Amino acid sequence: VDGESAALVSDLQEDVPDTTNLDLLLDVDLKITVELGRAELKFRDVLKLAPGSVVDLERRTSEPVDIFVNGALLARGEVMVVDGQYAVRITKLLSRAERLIRAG
Repeated sequence: VDGESAALVSDLQEDVPDTTNLDLLLDVDLKITVELGRAELKFRDVLKLAPGSVVDLERRTSEPVDIFVNGALLARGEVMVVDGQYAVRITKLLSRAERLIRAG
């Protein structure tokens, strides 16, 4: 087991009793999605959207964004710019209980 795997196994040992096959998963691609906010629009309003239209999201700029991994809410973060590109700094990893509450 390499150093990265050993550190991950050590972190997970309390939650995952059998980590012998963990190396098989380390190279699996996961889809990460960051949600800035949501809006609910009537169909007629969607049809009126055009370049330059503004859609107000139900989230303030000071609020953290939601970070999903494969569609499941995993963390909260803040949007930043790094070398001219958008990035997200993870500010909180949600506990299992928090993830379940937010999923419902």
